[in-house]
Amino acid sequence: MTEPNQTLPQPATLRSYGGKSAEERQAARKRALVEAAVELFGTQGFAAVSIDAICAEAGLTKRYFYQTFPSREALLTAAYESATRDYMQSILAAVAPHLMDARKLVRAGLEESFGFVQRNPVKARLILIEAMTVRGQLGEMYGERYDAFVDLMLQFTRPFLSDPKVPDKVLRVMAKSAVGVIIHLCQSLIATDFKQPVKELVDGTERVFGGMGRELGVKGYI
Repeated sequence: MTEPNQTLPQPATLRSYGGKSAEERQAARKRALVEAAVELFGTQGFAAVSIDAICAEAGLTKRYFYQTFPSREALLTAAYESATRDYMQSILAAVAPHLMDARKLVRAGLEESFGFVQRNPVKARLILIEAMTVRGQLGEMYGERYDAFVDLMLQFTRPFLSDPKVPDKVLRVMAKSAVGVIIHLCQSLIATDFKQPVKELVDGTERVFGGMGRELGVKGYI
């Protein structure tokens, strides 16, 4: 029992600095490390970048690195996930106004697929060039992100199929082919230092997709 006027002990609280909680500071450090990794892995390559270099780019010590990530490979996965998420979100935003018009949707999706790569060369190199050489270090993340792009393609296509002409497994193969075309052309765009006009890429790829659309009986292509 306590005396009536005795002050009860208060529960311990996490100390804050600069108005930020420990959780907020930890989240900020993680963002800084991921941003540094995207920049360095996307310009120098995973094999050439040390933890010391990442910490220097992020303005943090190795102590904070190991408090946030268990290894360089774990940070690579986080950087790849961040860059691919940005890529997918940019495509989703571009096609959102055209979900009822197949031709406009395809055009907008292709313009943003190639446009994002042109506007964000560092992220693009990480996603489309570097990731191809470090798939072992990325583990399941590489396959998951590839499947996510395929699923996105199917999500956009299925609403336009009034009478599906091919089995679902075959449709998925076609979607993988479409994603593969975009990846290959984006890699070529990067490898040639972005010299080919995006409009040429869009115009050519749009015709490839148009052929698929007619084969599938997509509304707007037949």
